[in-house]
Order: sequence, then structure tokens, then C-alpha cells
Amino acid sequence: MMRIIKKSYEKTIENYQLISEFEQKYHFKSEIEKGLSSIFLISQNFPLKDVADFFSGENFSLIESFEELETSYELVKFGFYKQAMISLRVAFDIGLLSIYWSIVGKESDEFKKWVSSDKDTPYKNKQFWKIYKSNDKINEFDEKYGLIQEIKDLGLSDFVHTKGIWFSNFGEFQRTIKGQDKFESFKKWLGKFKKIVKILEVLHLLKFPTLNLIYSTDFLISKFGTFDSIPQFGGGHGDEMDCVFSFIPEEQKQFIKILSNKDNEVKKVIDWLNKLPDLTDEEIKNIILVEQKRNIELSGGFENWESSANLFENRIDSNMMLKLKEWAERKNLMTIDAILENRRNAKKNT
Repeated sequence: MMRIIKKSYEKTIENYQLISEFEQKYHFKSEIEKGLSSIFLISQNFPLKDVADFFSGENFSLIESFEELETSYELVKFGFYKQAMISLRVAFDIGLLSIYWSIVGKESDEFKKWVSSDKDTPYKNKQFWKIYKSNDKINEFDEKYGLIQEIKDLGLSDFVHTKGIWFSNFGEFQRTIKGQDKFESFKKWLGKFKKIVKILEVLHLLKFPTLNLIYSTDFLISKFGTFDSIPQFGGGHGDEMDCVFSFIPEEQKQFIKILSNKDNEVKKVIDWLNKLPDLTDEEIKNIILVEQKRNIELSGGFENWESSANLFENRIDSNMMLKLKEWAERKNLMTIDAILENRRNAKKNT
């Protein structure tokens, strides 16, 4: 007897194609991608004080939240509505933990044990919200806009606990009869997705006020020379950061900016950047040359690097290319074989 299959490969692919066409037609795709980019970029731009912060795991929670949001997006397109909603709930919970741990502190024993999988994830109880409200900016925003109640009201736990037919896989047929077809289900998912992204944006912009400092890429390049040279000062890497307010209402956005402008760290960063002199063209060229020498070694030699040099840096002119080739020839870094030979020789001499 053949097993009955309700979610065949063909049906899921068909569903994916139909939703893809639907989201393109009504411009939902660009909204979703903006929201996903927002959470990812915030996770990559927590302000760092020293090198050890790179390995602290402080941004792990938000990175994982991004992963779950992206997974949820793919699931709903394939037609797995309940699983997509559950994944949204997981994304929301781990995203909320990002703020909790940032307030508790990455140096705390509690956080270190949790991130090492030696301690259970804390419950969202009174103590959890007390820690949230211990942050002055979050507390002030909450008192004005009821943020914590909005978090509690989001209501995705019904899918996790399968609260009857309407929150089940089995209930797909009943939902369709009531008018909630695959497109309506997608729109309901999208509404929850946007609320979650908005709340996570608000929380992180309040907890890390330097994220509100949106500088143009051209401005930052004029101060640091190249994109990769821009330090992680908590304000992002230029134009790409415009998306971090993707779903925040204008009034709330302005209130967040008012709060951030009062922050001492924000004032320090503004003062520091404003006092940095603009680099000369020659200084910028030298920074590019130093950076590309590093990339030549990492790319397996000049010949490999040359084929995609413009992907690394589109300001490399013929004169700079010649200088880099001459340098690579002197250092015996033209090919991957030459680099491996250099390493073997280095080992022999140690």
C-alpha cells in the first residue's frame, strides 16, 4: 500500500512559485528583504570596545534570530504555514534575548554558561521584564508607546502549542474554506514578520544608540579610505544602514533619535568623526594598496586576485595595478604554488 502524501515535492514547488509571483507583483519581496537586511546589519554592527568583543558571542542571539526569520520566509513560501509561524516565534524569542543578554552583560557568568549551552534559556517572567526596564531608554520608550505589552500581545504561541484547528497543519483546508487561501496566509505571515522586525529594530536602536548614527558611505570613505577600513564604532558602514528603520513608524523613529542624541557615547562618536581629517587622494591610494596586498595573499596569489580585483576595490587604476604586480613578483606571490613554496621554505628556516 502506498503512503498518502499531502505535502509532495511538486506541491511545495508549485506553492513556492505562486507565492514568489505574488510577492513580486505586490512589492512584498522588497519589504521582506529590507527587514531581513535590517536585522542582519544590526547584528553585525554592535559597538566593539576591543578585539575580545569579536569573540564574546554578544551578537549570537540576533544572528540566530536572523537565521530563523530567513528560514520562516522560505517555509511560508513552500506552503508550510504553521511551521513558518513557529519559526517566527523562535526568531522573536531569540531576538528578545539579544537585548536581555546585552543588559545582563556578555561578561556575566549567566551569559557565558548560556552561550556555551550549559544553562537553560531564561523564561520571559517578571525578572526578565524587570531587566528590560532597567535600561533607561527602553523604559522611557515603553512608558510612551507600551512596547512590552506589544511584545506580549504578538500571539504566536498558539501555533507552537497548536491551539485547535485554526493553528494546526490539519486546519489548512478549514482555513481555505473560510477564505484564507495561500495568498491570505502569506499576508498574515507578512504582518507578523513586519511586527517582529519592527520591535527588534526598536529595541536594538534603543539599547545601542550609536546605531542611530547614519553616515553616508562617501563620508566614511573620506575619513577611512576603504570600506573595510571603517572601524566597528556602532554606527554601521554607510548607506546600507538606511534599512534599520524599515518598519518603525515615523513618530517612534523621531522619539528614538531624540533619546539617542542625548546619549554620551553617541556624542563622543559624533565628535570623534567630525574631528577626523579628510584623507588626501594619495593617502587613500596607499590604504587601498596595503589592503589589496593582503587580499592578494588571501586570494592565492596575484594571478587569482587580478581576475576579480574590481570586486575587491573598484578604484584600482592601471598604475596601482602595476605597483601591486611588481610587489607580488618581488615577494614571490604571483601564484598559489609560489605562496605554498614560500610557506614550505619558511618552515624549513624555523
